[in-house]
Amino acid sequence: MEAAPPPSYTSAEPPSINAPSGKPEAPPAYSFPTAFTVGASRTTLPFVSVPQIKDHLALLHAFAELKLKVEGMADFGVSHLPSDQERRWAWFVGLSVERFEKWCKALQPSHSEKGLATLLPPVDVLMVWHAYLLNPGWYLEDGYRIEALEGLKSAGGALTKSLGGELGELLAAEPSKQRVDNWVQMTVTPFDPFEAATQLVTREIACPKCRSVIYAPYMTEAGTGYLQQGFMIQCISEKCSFEITKETLALRKFANDLARQDKDQLADFLAGTLHTPTNVTDRARGRTVKAVMLSSYSLRRPPLNPKSPKTLISDAAYADFFMQRAEYKLDRLRGKLSMKMKQQGGRLMGRIMSAYVDDKMFSVELAGAVLRQGSFVTKMHDLQWTQSGFFDSAEDEVALQHAIARYHAFLDLMSSSPASFFVPTLDIDLAWHTHQLMANQYLQDTVKYVGRFIDHDDKVEQSHLASSFDITCRAWKNRYGVQYTHCGCPLPGETIGQKLSRLVSNSTSSPSYLVPPDRVDLLAATHPSDHNAVFAFHHKGTSEAAQRRRRQKIAKRTQRDVERGVQARNAQHDPAFLIPVPMYYMPIMAGCAAYGGNIINGGSGYGGCAAVGVFRMLLD
Repeated sequence: MEAAPPPSYTSAEPPSINAPSGKPEAPPAYSFPTAFTVGASRTTLPFVSVPQIKDHLALLHAFAELKLKVEGMADFGVSHLPSDQERRWAWFVGLSVERFEKWCKALQPSHSEKGLATLLPPVDVLMVWHAYLLNPGWYLEDGYRIEALEGLKSAGGALTKSLGGELGELLAAEPSKQRVDNWVQMTVTPFDPFEAATQLVTREIACPKCRSVIYAPYMTEAGTGYLQQGFMIQCISEKCSFEITKETLALRKFANDLARQDKDQLADFLAGTLHTPTNVTDRARGRTVKAVMLSSYSLRRPPLNPKSPKTLISDAAYADFFMQRAEYKLDRLRGKLSMKMKQQGGRLMGRIMSAYVDDKMFSVELAGAVLRQGSFVTKMHDLQWTQSGFFDSAEDEVALQHAIARYHAFLDLMSSSPASFFVPTLDIDLAWHTHQLMANQYLQDTVKYVGRFIDHDDKVEQSHLASSFDITCRAWKNRYGVQYTHCGCPLPGETIGQKLSRLVSNSTSSPSYLVPPDRVDLLAATHPSDHNAVFAFHHKGTSEAAQRRRRQKIAKRTQRDVERGVQARNAQHDPAFLIPVPMYYMPIMAGCAAYGGNIINGGSGYGGCAAVGVFRMLLD
């Protein structure tokens, strides 16, 4: 039997499928499932629970309050601080990363036996840990690859157990004496971040060339402090006098990792080469990548004595060899290695090098990660979801139940299309972030149900994010028969064929739990989560043109609703992808960056976008 023909086309504007005609019908009572279909399997329980999301919102509330306190303080008792609030916050975040690193180095697996009530760090350090967890691919790989993070892995287990339990209570209460004393004993710094700011004024670094110990100030009047964009300090050794920058520190870190002999230890591999969608510790892959990089004759490990070619130089000497061959310039060494990687068809070099931007052990530039997450925290705050007691009643919890249901559907959508790049809405992102706070559980759940590990990319070029969101809307509607977003933003589809497709593709078997209850704050939460949107200056014209088109669509849709007497459907929020978060163009050593679309520092880069040195840009 032939399929029914599509409706005939008329020149009249097709009715909005989001806009009800006449008086809307009362929605049915919301029914929250106890299990969901994700991929080919049925879950036994939801991946995240309402209490866990509530605790996560309590975390976001604590972060928002901390930022307000920092911005409201007139005097920190610290010299050479920026005068404006945004840059002061960036300085504070940078200092918080320093405190987080001290804590990680002091942590031992046995410390987690004390329980989170004793182990939980101050809120500024917790904020950095939170941002690290929201880069799950890097977080998991670092936990296995970096020996000094064994304690953090164990602490992550304690955090998972407390989420939805005691964490919210700990955040609401004053820190116990036991918790404060434990922190001071481990880090030898004050528990209070504002008191610590007056004491932490220098960072101990090692000269990349001669390894002399140097104490670099965090802030200087000339803008050359460790937490400033123009960081530079000269080695104190008279025989060396090497000019130390973030680039040369990163070069030493990279050269050390590159020079390590393969003893089948996870620490022997380069950052970004172990984690695959189905294996966090793929030694074979890591071994292959390093072998390809070092296949050039000029970079092979030299013998200790030319007359005894079987006796090779040590790892330390090999690292020095790399630095000398590169003339102490990271981009030169990258260029030499990239040639071999390209010959093998590899596209991995950019990810690897993004892990080498300074001398810290982490593979994520954590200050930038915290600042990017700040946009999401602000949006949750604007929805009032972070307010204490906002979801106390069972009726109010419906919003969180709906977010959980949509998150499972989002994972199911990803399982159906492995090659696609999908963009979450705010409510889905909240549930997704909550799941990521349980790092090992997140790994197990995604591999088991989605068929692969789902990484969370918190830095995506704005134009790519916008087009991918349109694809997500269409894929969601086709799979579930309901609209993806209900916040009032324009739906995707530029052609009449796509518009007709939206009109006739309503499914009669739409999952009821994906139909939102009629609540303004819940509908607003289906706004696209664009906290990771980035503005690439090299695509400025394309990005601005896309922004203009979206503004025009919003204005046209709003006018149409007014003419039809339809009540406005969107709560107060910025139109999706019209106001991207601050983002930076290529690694800091390239000397080129864009912040909000404006050039900060001239120069040229490798091309592409990377969030590197974010807080340093804000400090100058």
